[in-house]
Amino acid sequence: MDPNISTNQYNSNNSWDLKDVIVQESQVYGLKKTDEDAEYSSDPNGFCEAAQVPTLASRLDHLDEIKVHQHLDVIEVCLGWERNNRYSLYNKDREQILYVYESAQCVARQCYGSLREFTLIVTDNDDNHLLYLQRPLRCSTRCFYACCCLQELAILSPQEKKESLAVILERWTLMVPQYDVHDPLGSVKFTLQGDCCHYRCCCNIHFTVKSPSGYEMATVCKTWCGCRDVIGARNDFIITYLDGVTREDKVLILGAAFLLDFNYFERHGKCF
Repeated sequence: MDPNISTNQYNSNNSWDLKDVIVQESQVYGLKKTDEDAEYSSDPNGFCEAAQVPTLASRLDHLDEIKVHQHLDVIEVCLGWERNNRYSLYNKDREQILYVYESAQCVARQCYGSLREFTLIVTDNDDNHLLYLQRPLRCSTRCFYACCCLQELAILSPQEKKESLAVILERWTLMVPQYDVHDPLGSVKFTLQGDCCHYRCCCNIHFTVKSPSGYEMATVCKTWCGCRDVIGARNDFIITYLDGVTREDKVLILGAAFLLDFNYFERHGKCF
């Protein structure tokens, strides 16, 4: 059963209060650790995790490709009842390395569709929380080309203080989708840019990740999944990291891929 958990508590420091989300999700999914009983230690690179649990950055350090596979929900397809999304992440050898599940209010899923607010929780195969991705209820450039209240996504560490690692902000554009990834100080770390047409049939769709100087860092490829793509029931991505990308940036690019999924390819349950 999908948990109905509110994620709209947003404080003055631009970070959400995830305590209730962590505790309730842990109870629903039977996770081993909760935010209240886990002991955390700091990683030298700023990624904090439960004691003796490898950080997400260290898990991605030696990977140059990740496949993001969305689980097909038969009930959602047959009944039209929007449910929380679930994803499995694989390496090149088709070995599952991570699991991602959504926590969003039932009303938001049914009424706001792909624009709903949500929390995505990234875990390892042992259900240890590694990262949190949070998006508030916002508009998009697709909604009458509005230039206010554009999409954003906060990437938060799993430590008790829930430190912000980056914020992804949608930039208003007329045709070409573009997103800027800002560090906690507000500086642009890199930019994601797609093609002017992202509703092409029977072909893959590519987004390019570039540094402020124009250096290409990675690509996010939305792969064609046949009839499942037509009904918007499942979306698969392949994230390819190029040489020179740090493990911390790999984490941020991974988080940005999920924002692209909801903004452009989450067709089932759209509110417009």
